Amino acid sequence: MERFGGKVPDNLEDLVSLPGVGRKTANFVLGGAFGRPAIPVDTHVLRVANRLGLAHSRNPDKVEQALMAEVPQRYWTPFSLAMILHGRSVCTARHPQCESCVLFDLCEWPDRPQSVAGAGSA
Repeated sequence: MERFGGKVPDNLEDLVSLPGVGRKTANFVLGGAFGRPAIPVDTHVLRVANRLGLAHSRNPDKVEQALMAEVPQRYWTPFSLAMILHGRSVCTARHPQCESCVLFDLCEWPDRPQSVAGAGSA
């Protein structure tokens, strides 16, 4: 209350200075509440980015940096939200739905099936 006049900070540095707020939460706030370009990296983004070969790390900060380098800034927030939804509904951790994945042909995940009828066609 005292440091920010009772208002939610609108920049990453100030947000992560708050107790319990890390980069992921700060990036969600920046993108969702303030409409700023941001890439929150949760477990879904981490998994999908690695499976697609957009990142090669289990470290969320490194994945965030890799995605920032690959994705145009104006798409950071919608891209990360799409990755989260894709990771929740299609590219799940335990039972990925490769047969219905529109990104199947781009997938670099070594454990994916080599071919799946219907995959990759949107």
